[in-house]
Amino acid sequence: MSSNIKFTKQEEQVLACLPKGEKNAKKVKTIVLQSGCDERELHEIKQSLLKKGVAIGSSRHKPYGWFIPANKEEAKRGLLEYSSQAATMNKTVAVFKAAMREEFGE
Repeated sequence: MSSNIKFTKQEEQVLACLPKGEKNAKKVKTIVLQSGCDERELHEIKQSLLKKGVAIGSSRHKPYGWFIPANKEEAKRGLLEYSSQAATMNKTVAVFKAAMREEFGE
């Protein structure tokens, strides 16, 4: 991440809540309480931070939550989580399309 990137106040608040290291991951509910934004805003801010080059990992197993990867291995595991989530969404899209065809034709 480049050091000359400008963050909004909300982005800075969220960054301050994100722990370093996968073993310190924080649940979204905790980050919501600490950052002062609601869950929808938090997800939007996460996307904005990712676009600005901030690597934010997400763990679907203990300890559940978001974190800043402490090393390359943690970053790779974070990427695998996103890849798995994308694969699940792609399957959902395919099932939905099939249901649409069944219901509405085409």
